[in-house]
Amino acid sequence: MPDVIKTTLSITFEGKEIYADMAPDLLSFVYEDKEKDEADTLSLTLMDRDGKWSGAWCPEGGEKMEATIFCNGTSLPCGTFFLDSLRCSGAPRTVELSGVSVPLSMPCRRRKKTRAWEKTGLKTIAQQIAGEAGLALLWDTEEEPAAYDRIEQRGESDLEFLSRLCGEQGYSLKASAEKMVVFDEHYYEKKDPAGTVVLGVSPVLSWEFSTQKGQEYKSVRVAYYDERGKGDAKEVTVRDEDAGDTGQEYELRRKCATHAEAERLARAKLRELNSRAVTGSISVAAGIGWAAGEVLELAGFGAWDGRYIVEGARHSVSGSGYVTSLSLRLAREKY
Repeated sequence: MPDVIKTTLSITFEGKEIYADMAPDLLSFVYEDKEKDEADTLSLTLMDRDGKWSGAWCPEGGEKMEATIFCNGTSLPCGTFFLDSLRCSGAPRTVELSGVSVPLSMPCRRRKKTRAWEKTGLKTIAQQIAGEAGLALLWDTEEEPAAYDRIEQRGESDLEFLSRLCGEQGYSLKASAEKMVVFDEHYYEKKDPAGTVVLGVSPVLSWEFSTQKGQEYKSVRVAYYDERGKGDAKEVTVRDEDAGDTGQEYELRRKCATHAEAERLARAKLRELNSRAVTGSISVAAGIGWAAGEVLELAGFGAWDGRYIVEGARHSVSGSGYVTSLSLRLAREKY
């Protein structure tokens, strides 16, 4: 990485480039990229000496903002955001503008529904929900789970309902103002690393890792019945061979059409239970190319070396420079 890090921004507000107007007052710019379930966020903190940002130039809320980070010839499009909060404070007098990638007014996020699907697969349900919200669906999985005999949405928003179904199958859901993405966590965690961080070589500013072995599960057993709930229960067990004998056991009862579906549910549940057994965080200078959902290879951290999934990437630009803070979890490639 070059010794000198040169960073600039592009910020548009309702289609108009305003970075030149903001630059003299801009104290900090923070873009937070989330892996799943949560909306991405953008926040701008401005010095408001003469009151223009809380007066004549004060936005009303709901306006569309777009931003891009430029660093040493590389760009990071942050996406589209909708202004949802404005906070003023003093002294000194400052204004903070915050936006989210999914507007609060979007019906799929707020409106509670009760309905049911029969003989329908998860992808078809996702396509219907995305279509009703006017969003494009990106379905990025290795395989599609069996169709549900019957599945009910009870007093849940579309995003809550779809997120629950995806979680049960080991999938992740991420939505923005333009598209809805469903991806297979296990498939993503087996991908080649997007980059390597080497302690003592890479521009690491700080780091921290922790384990919670006492809360780790060594197996999940699914006792399952056919879709009609008739006949004797059958069983399938998925084990984490690295968990040791101290890990806990988890039992789940479900209606499943096949043994393969029961095994898939067991693997997804074991992954969910153990996903945060080993976690960490690192902060690096710049780090423009790293995004949530990607794999990073870590070296030089001793017992913490290995492949990690980026759960969240916080890109911060201020007078102190450009810093990327990453929240990580150990990749679970075996299940």
